[in-house]
Amino acid sequence: MWNILRKNIGRAVVCRCSYTTRPQFKIKRALIVSKMTRYELEKFRDPNFDKTDIENVVRRGIDLDAIRKFYDVHKSYETYVVDTLNSFDIETRIVNRTNYKASDLEWCDAVMPVGGDGTFLLAASYVPDYNKPVIGFNSDPSRSEGHLCLPKKYSKNLTPALEKLSEGKFSWRMRTRIRITLKGTDAMKFPKQMHNQQMLMPEFRFDDLKKNSKTDNKFRLPYLALNEVFIGECLSARVSYFELKLPNHPLTKVKSSGLCICTGTGSTSWHLSMNRITKQSIEQVLKFANATSDKVESIVQDFNNSLIFSPEETKLGYTVRDLISAGVWPHPPGLPPRGFSHKIEVNSKCIDAGLVIDGGISYPFNDGTKAILEVNLQDALRTIVLFED
Repeated sequence: MWNILRKNIGRAVVCRCSYTTRPQFKIKRALIVSKMTRYELEKFRDPNFDKTDIENVVRRGIDLDAIRKFYDVHKSYETYVVDTLNSFDIETRIVNRTNYKASDLEWCDAVMPVGGDGTFLLAASYVPDYNKPVIGFNSDPSRSEGHLCLPKKYSKNLTPALEKLSEGKFSWRMRTRIRITLKGTDAMKFPKQMHNQQMLMPEFRFDDLKKNSKTDNKFRLPYLALNEVFIGECLSARVSYFELKLPNHPLTKVKSSGLCICTGTGSTSWHLSMNRITKQSIEQVLKFANATSDKVESIVQDFNNSLIFSPEETKLGYTVRDLISAGVWPHPPGLPPRGFSHKIEVNSKCIDAGLVIDGGISYPFNDGTKAILEVNLQDALRTIVLFED
């Protein structure tokens, strides 16, 4: 489907990821989105936290030496990235979650998060469409998988990666993202930062919110979900109650422990974790069926692999977590607890719920509020796949 969406950026052409494609993209200005380490977070909360009342720091279970060490590791790697980019005549600017602005995006040719997957998601959440490439570097491969970043081998040696970029030895990967529109009671309320509510939402996001304000309390959120959207009660022990509308299915009343809607990118994360089947489960099923267990490993692998789909797929995967299936629930019956759709509508019947985007941004989502989640090609995130020698 991506082959019908083409746009020139420099001499590069947007297309579905293909190793026969040799785009060229000249980077002159790179925006470094820096990871906020635990040490920096504590300093943000209390600038003197490591200088006064050390007993309180210890009482909170913080290993001050360890978090300083990991801060040094990250900053040392960040300096290495900047120096290497500069050696390729690429100008750099460094921001983090406290000062990342719309003007930074306008200034750069590419966004380069330096950290792990969390930093990548933060950097991507500010990119409004497919025009600005996002290229991530894992600053500490020993402690972070960095699934969204370039392969770990480039963390130790960034030069080959930049050479491949300059020589066109890469292809574009257009990662689907989720567009969210809210209607009703909570539609005009401000979101919260999940990682630290002391941090204000970026100023330009408030501007976007005001621009999207309408008299009917309906607006498209200024954030796009790269991994997933989770909807559920903030108190995990409380049942989440909502109405779910899928194409070709009637509006269904559902009680569960929440709803997770993911992209292909997010299918390897929370979606896989909550749906994957274990070897123990298969062994028990085969035992009850009086079947042999010689194929347990392949069955487990095949099933779990079936849960993962391409980041470029325009479908969304949904999971009704711990669906209550007794008595009158769900109503009417027949709703598959997981599946795929291009558009999903959710009407909240919750008391104190949140709609959480990529685990970092939470909007109130209570009774009287409706969410429409869908895919639009214009919202894709442009990333890269380097050719292997």
